[in-house]
Amino acid sequence: MNETTTAAVAVSGSVSEYHIGHTIYRVKTVFNPAFQQSLSDILARLITADCEKMLGESGQEQDKQAV
Repeated sequence: MNETTTAAVAVSGSVSEYHIGHTIYRVKTVFNPAFQQSLSDILARLITADCEKMLGESGQEQDKQAV
């Protein structure tokens, strides 16, 4: 089986390079200052959605799920 290595290198403040196998990906991070949600709002939404997805896949009934 082929082993894939991953490494991240910061090129500048908003640009990072990700080396995955023999491919290099350059990613630029951009934030919209007019966006109304804070980072904590976004993280809370993502965590909640992930938990709901995991609980939904467990096959438990709604009233028996721990939230």
